[in-house]
Amino acid sequence: MISKILRLTHAGRGRWALLAVVAVSLSGCTDWAGYDLDYLLAKAPFIGTMRRTVAFRPQTMPRLPAPGSVPVQTPNGASVPLFPAAQLDSAAATLVNPVAATPEVLARGEQVYGNLCFACHGTAGAGNGPVVGGGRFPMGPQLNGAAAAARSDGYLFAIMRVGRGLMPPYADRISENDQWAVVHYLRQLQGGASLAVAPTAP
Repeated sequence: MISKILRLTHAGRGRWALLAVVAVSLSGCTDWAGYDLDYLLAKAPFIGTMRRTVAFRPQTMPRLPAPGSVPVQTPNGASVPLFPAAQLDSAAATLVNPVAATPEVLARGEQVYGNLCFACHGTAGAGNGPVVGGGRFPMGPQLNGAAAAARSDGYLFAIMRVGRGLMPPYADRISENDQWAVVHYLRQLQGGASLAVAPTAP
């Protein structure tokens, strides 16, 4: 009788060991439908909390912050009222850059450009940023060419402010002074910087 119980216990351990080996093996495999098993296991809420994240999908425009939640202000207060994108051309014709193109302003323009514009427009403004092409973003307009150079400072500022086409608006992410600083930096990229002094490093 005792030997029979020992045999059953030994057989039970073998089954559990076999089940454990199968479970570990399958955890690194893919099932017949092509879904990872951890995806299927993630259906159980108590072990699936890390499966889905709040990260943006590729080429997904992040949701803009609620108005007033991000403190973007010019030290002297806003001087250019917001206008719709449909009035971009008419508003641009009335805007003049009030910020002097000092080395500090050019350095600030370069910094803001590197943070927010470089991804699409590229380091030198050639429209070849890292998100452009290769099945990703379709195009990045050239900013260092004759077409952009022929635009007024007011137009470059206005298009940053309200956007156009694939270009999103940046009025709620860049202060007015920083937008004007980027305009000065773009002129430098175009070879027509309005400052004779070489800019200092940021």
